[in-house]
Parts: sequence; structure tokens; C-alpha cells
Amino acid sequence: MTMTAETRPAHSPLGASGAERWMNCPGSIALLRRLTIDEGNDGEDYQKLGTHAHALIAKALNDEAAPDAWEFVGQEIEGIVVAPATSNAVQVYLDEIHKLLASVQTEGDVQFFVEYPISSPVHKDFYGTLDNAIIAGNTAYINDYKHGEGIAVDVEYNPQVRYYGWGLVQNHPEIERVVYRIVQPRHFLPDKVKVWEESADDLRAWVRDELVPAMLATEVDGTLDAGPWCRFCPAKLVCPLLTSLFKAAATANPKEIVNLSDESIGRSYQYVQAVKFYLAAMEKDAFRRLNSGREVEGIKLVHKKANRVWKTGAEQRFKDEVGAEAFTTPELKSPAQMEELAAAKPLVNEWSYTPESGLTVALADDKRVGVKPQPMADTFKAAVAALTSPTE
Repeated sequence: MTMTAETRPAHSPLGASGAERWMNCPGSIALLRRLTIDEGNDGEDYQKLGTHAHALIAKALNDEAAPDAWEFVGQEIEGIVVAPATSNAVQVYLDEIHKLLASVQTEGDVQFFVEYPISSPVHKDFYGTLDNAIIAGNTAYINDYKHGEGIAVDVEYNPQVRYYGWGLVQNHPEIERVVYRIVQPRHFLPDKVKVWEESADDLRAWVRDELVPAMLATEVDGTLDAGPWCRFCPAKLVCPLLTSLFKAAATANPKEIVNLSDESIGRSYQYVQAVKFYLAAMEKDAFRRLNSGREVEGIKLVHKKANRVWKTGAEQRFKDEVGAEAFTTPELKSPAQMEELAAAKPLVNEWSYTPESGLTVALADDKRVGVKPQPMADTFKAAVAALTSPTE
């Protein structure tokens, strides 16, 4: 039976949000299908909050009065009451869209899309919804909102936003340039908006050479591979690969690590992050079971550690009996906190810097510049040479 928009699943198994995963781990599609897991609704709180925030954005952008997000505080949207924290995050996105709209008015006819449904003949499972898009002249602007907290998402070569880009560009042959924008106000970095662009021809080449082959591969290739894409996979706890990696890590002898070859340690390290995702999912599921009253052998619920806090009235009592010695002096806010203040923001770049905080291990495709320390023997040799060399 040929599926139509009415009969197909609400969330595509090959949708944009999971593109990084299924393009790298084609076997995950067969695994989810076999376990009848709907990746569009895995019950996670972050997913519900994301849906809530996106619905708030749609209401604000579809309103001709262009209301601010705070005007919806207290209203129930998608089963959740809009909180000030959510409205503040969403307002960052709304401000960015309004600013972009104002800047493109001179580029030609402007078309504005909100919650735009996309599909494509390149594959039956290519469909979904993009948050917002603007077409101005020969340029398409794809504007994606991320409500995730503490997880910075890169925009360069991001398969999700390129997927959205193709959903729009394929129907507009006049487009020559595609500008992608990811707005993520709740992550820990100061730069909440990331922008990247490519030509429409480069996008078409990516769809032809990478996206479509990856979509077709999921139909015949059951290969599982672990990596950063495991973070949001709803099958983490039942994935055969992640389960085997966890068991291998749990039973490994740490003393043998020093005997591994450089090639072996490099290959194994690539799976470290995936195992951490597995552990986080296991911890969360264990908490769910215990919190529902179940007895689970070997583990129990306990109160979290907490620091002591002052009772009401303590401040005045200490002020009366101890005096100024009981209080700390004001200190300068952090650069990140300062950026929240309009008057202080222009000064942050001038008066702040990022100190070196030591070295850590990262995967080879990490965007940070690699560092190669000088071996201690070479450092000592250079120091001795400097001491013994004749001086003028």
C-alpha cells in the first residue's frame, strides 16, 4: 500500500532531526522498526519542552500583531504552561527572525514560512516540518530553533538544517544561495546564534551524493555504529552494539590499557562518548523504576547531597551579632553573566579572555585546534643546551 500524508507516521523514520544518526548508523532504522519504537515520541521531558517551545514560536510568528513571547506567559500551550524562562529563550529566536526580516526587505520579494511542511520525491520517507524559512530574492534563509539546554549544536554541514533546506529549495528553482541559522539560547556558550551558508548547487550535490544514498542504505544495511549521534537515539538501552560496548568496558582490566597500541586506543576512544550516553540512559531508567515504587536489587533511592542553607531571619541575626565580618564583598559578574546586561555587552570582548585550562582528549573531527606537546626529554634537552651554549 502506498502511504499518503494521511496514512504515514507523524514522524518520519528518516526525518531531519535524526539525520546525523541514521546517516552514520543505518542499522538503527531496522532496530527501531523491529522494536516498534517511535523516535518522534520517546517520553523524554526535553522533547515535550521542545515541542512546547516550538508551538509558542509558531503562535507568535503567525500573529500579525507580532507579540513578544512574554505576552504568552501563563497560557497553556501543548499541555504546558508558558513559564518566564521559556518565554525569555523563545524571545531570542523571535528577535533574530524579526531582525532578519527587516534586513532582507531590499533583496526582492519576500516570502515567509512558519511550521512549513516539507516532502520530496527523492524518498518516500523524506518529510517533516521546518521551524521558519524566509525567501528573499534568490536567497533562502533556513532558521532552526533549538531548545536544548547545555548542548551546543554546530551549524556548518549540519545534516538536519540541510535536510530542511532541500525541503524548501527543491520547490524554488530561483534560489541560488542558502543561509542556515541555528538559534540556541539555552546552551552554555555566549554565542546563541550560529550562521553558515552554501550555494544551492552545493546543497543539490549533497542531496544527490550523500543524503539519498544514506536513505537508501537504511533499507538494506543493518550496520550499527556508535558515536555522538547515540545521544538522542531512543533505542540506546537495547542497542546490541552499545550493550556490548558497556559490557566490554565493565569487564575490562584497566591495567591492560597501557599495553594497547596507539591505533587500538584511538579506535576504542571513539566509543567512549557513546558508552556515556548509555550510562546516562541506564541511570535515568533506574531512577524511573525506583521512583515508581519498584524494588531493584543492588540499588536504592537516597536523598541527594545538599549544602546547608540559612533559615529565614538569619541575615539580620548575623548582622546584629557578628557585623560586617559575616558578609562577603561584591565581586564582578562572569563574562557570560555580563553579556545578559545590554550596557555591559559591548565591553565583554574587550575586557575578557579565555585562559588556557590544560589539555583534554577529543575526537579527531573536533573543531578545536589539535595540540602536540613537546616530549619531556626534548624539553629537558633544549633546556640543557640553552644552559651550556656559549653566550656572546
